[in-house]
Amino acid sequence: MSTPLRNLDLAAALGVTPQRVSALIKQGMPRDSIEAALRWREDRNSVTSAPLPSTLNSLDDGTLASTIGRHRQLVARAQGVWNASMDGGDPNQGKYQTAYNQSLKTLMALEEEQERRSLAAKEYIKREVAEASVRALAGEVLARLDKLALEVAEKANPDNPALAAKALDAWVRQARIDISTDGSQT
Repeated sequence: MSTPLRNLDLAAALGVTPQRVSALIKQGMPRDSIEAALRWREDRNSVTSAPLPSTLNSLDDGTLASTIGRHRQLVARAQGVWNASMDGGDPNQGKYQTAYNQSLKTLMALEEEQERRSLAAKEYIKREVAEASVRALAGEVLARLDKLALEVAEKANPDNPALAAKALDAWVRQARIDISTDGSQT
C-alpha cells in the first residue's frame, strides 16, 4: 500500500486549499494518488477546483477553448444548484454559493488566459491602429470614386463621354451622401 499524499501536495494538484483537501478527504476522496483524487472529484461532479497556471500552460488553444466551454456548463450547473438551494431554504446554500463563486472564478481565469494568448498572438489590434487603417482605406475608396468619371466615362459611352461623366459624377456625389448619412446614424 502506498503512502498517502500530503494535503499540501493534493491541494496544489487540485487547485484548492489544503483545508478544502481535508474536507474532501472526510467526504471520501482517496489520498493514494493525484489521479485517483481527480477521478473521485470528477465522479462527484465537483465544480470547486481551479486549474493551476501550470495546467493552463499545458493546454493548447483548442483544448483551452473546449475546457472553457465545459466550464461554462459547470458554472451554470453550480449556479442552478445554488439558486435551488436558496429557493428551497437549504441550510447548505452557503457551501453551494462558495462552489459557484469558485467555479466562476476559475472560468474567469480560463477566459483571461485565452485573452492573454490572443493578445500574445497579436490577434487583436489597438483601437487607434484600427481607426487609422479604416480612415486610410476609406480615403483610398473615396479617391477612386472621385476618379471614376474620368477613368470610365469614355468606355461607358464612347459616343458621348461627357454625358457618361456627368452621370457618373452624379452617382459618386449621391454615393458619398448616402455613405456619410448612413455612417452618422450608427
